[in-house]
Amino acid sequence: MLGMRDVPLKAGEKIEPLDDGYGIIQSAELYRFGTDAVALAKFAAARITRENRVLDLCSGCGVVGILIAVATGARVDGAELDGALCDMSVRSCALNGLDGVRFYNADVRDLTLADVGGVGYDAVVCNPPFYKRGTAPRKIAPAASCELTVEFGDIVRAAKRMLTQRGEFYFVHTAARLDETLCVCGENGLTPKTLVMNANAKTFLLRCVRGGKLGMDVSVKEF
Repeated sequence: MLGMRDVPLKAGEKIEPLDDGYGIIQSAELYRFGTDAVALAKFAAARITRENRVLDLCSGCGVVGILIAVATGARVDGAELDGALCDMSVRSCALNGLDGVRFYNADVRDLTLADVGGVGYDAVVCNPPFYKRGTAPRKIAPAASCELTVEFGDIVRAAKRMLTQRGEFYFVHTAARLDETLCVCGENGLTPKTLVMNANAKTFLLRCVRGGKLGMDVSVKEF
C-alpha cells in the first residue's frame, strides 16, 4: 500500500487509520466500528483465500469487508440498508484503492443472488445487531445495535440464500444469545463448526458451514 487516495469527506467525518497504511471513513453521527468487528474480520480472514468470493451482510461502515479484502485479497461485496453508511463504505474503498470491493445499498431480507451477479459466495460474514427489538438502543445509529429493522433470523436466511453448498458463515454475537443463535443456524441448514468464546464471556465468534456435518470445536480466546 503506497498511501491513501484523496476522497471527499462530509461534515462530521474523519479517516480512522487501520493497519498497514489503510484507513476507513468514520462519522460521529453514524455507526462506529469496535473491537468485535475487528475480531470478526480476523476470525474469517484466517480461513478465506484470494480465490474466495465474500459477502458482508449488514456491512455498516464497511470495516469487516474491507479488513478481509486487505488481509486476503479476496473479492468482497457488502450489503447495507442505511444509505449514508453505504456511501461511506464506497468512499472508504476509493480511499484505499480497493477496486475489488463493492457495497450495495440493500435490505438483506430481500437480497438475492440475482442482485449481485447470480454467483454464490464462498463465505458470508456479519456483525449483526446484538439486542432484540424493545431493548433500549444506543442514541447513535440504534439500528446497528438493536434489531429495529433486521432480526438475526433474517440474516441467517440471507446467508443461506447467498452461500454455495459447503460455504461458510461467520458472525460475532453477544453470549447471552448463544443458545438462540446456535438453534437458528442449525434450523436453517448452517451447521455450527467453530465457536470461540471471548475470555470476558460477553461475546463469541462462530463459523458455520452450509450443509456441514455435526461436530463443533470450542475454544476460549481474548478478543
